Amino acid sequence: DDEKCNIDTFITDSSTLVLPGGESRCIFSSSTPYAFQVIPGASDKLIVYLQGGGACWDEASTNAGFCSTSVSPASLIGMFDRENELNPYKDYTVVHALYCSGDLWGGNVTQSYNDADGVPVTQKGLYNVQLTIDWIIAQQKASKLSSTFTDLIVTGTSAGAVGVQLWYTQILDSFDWDSAVVIPDSYAGVFPDGTQGPLTKALGYCTWEKLPEDLYTTCINEQVTLELLTSYNLKNNYPDVPVAFIQSKLDATQQSFYVAVGYSMNASAVITPTQFYKEVNEIFADYNQYPNFVSYLVDGTQHCFIDKSYYFTADGLGPSDNNSVDNTDITLIEWINYFPVIDSEEVVHSVCVGDITIGLSAGKNDNTYCSSSVYPKILT
Repeated sequence: DDEKCNIDTFITDSSTLVLPGGESRCIFSSSTPYAFQVIPGASDKLIVYLQGGGACWDEASTNAGFCSTSVSPASLIGMFDRENELNPYKDYTVVHALYCSGDLWGGNVTQSYNDADGVPVTQKGLYNVQLTIDWIIAQQKASKLSSTFTDLIVTGTSAGAVGVQLWYTQILDSFDWDSAVVIPDSYAGVFPDGTQGPLTKALGYCTWEKLPEDLYTTCINEQVTLELLTSYNLKNNYPDVPVAFIQSKLDATQQSFYVAVGYSMNASAVITPTQFYKEVNEIFADYNQYPNFVSYLVDGTQHCFIDKSYYFTADGLGPSDNNSVDNTDITLIEWINYFPVIDSEEVVHSVCVGDITIGLSAGKNDNTYCSSSVYPKILT
């Protein structure tokens, strides 16, 4: 019943699940239906949030349970906290796409292998996001949400941060808005060489009708990478919208998935913390050529911040450092408060705490440095 799914029937600041039906689905025949979580707030301020939850890219990773397979709504903590006065988004409407397809929000495929009930594994992350967007548009047409958002936040963690990089241009295209920001949290995209192109094609991403035409052949030829797609978007789309990455220098979960992907595809399955951070810097140095890219780098191995209490306590020295006397820059929540950037006179900059090293690495096992190729950087 469409009327029952109108946002004005939901309880403000409480969580409601919407099941869009259609071609949306989770990965297994026994999974829950796909749903997104809505937390109503101001009608003119919107967060579109893509949830994380691992990845299932082949039969082995699927059988090993490397991804979320049913919807799991978020608790109202971190960015979803409606009571903490430090949260600049506590009164925003949140539409939280719940991750259960295992395809990094980029899948459109029926696999050749079956789930435990003998039904082919099916990954439809592309449809899940699109149907979520369609519901928001329907709410606008029904005058339940503003026709123009004053603020639009596109964000997500882990696999959702990958999804944000795949989807942010299309999400920004879908709405009228005054100010916007894109915040991918905790997936820079360090993968073993030669693995991303085949994985992307195998998940069905190349079939997406909204894939830029000049990237289609690259995708079919198994040459697409997350860095290529994000660089393409930074270069060609929305140069005035900040793209603000949050990333631990030594993210342990990202390193673990590097090993798992490499092992499953007979590629490099070994990465050291030093090499991981060097490759993060290589990716961010590529993005840093674009004026709207900034980053917040955190010492240590923590995976994800904005959906946790670390949202309020992290600074450049660690997830719980809470602006210690050794910190030389602003906390994460202070940095988040800059976005969306309303005041053109506001100076917003990348954050990294450590000795600045010329080039991409310190040349030693020092993983607290700041690469001069990435930092300092002022948003322009």
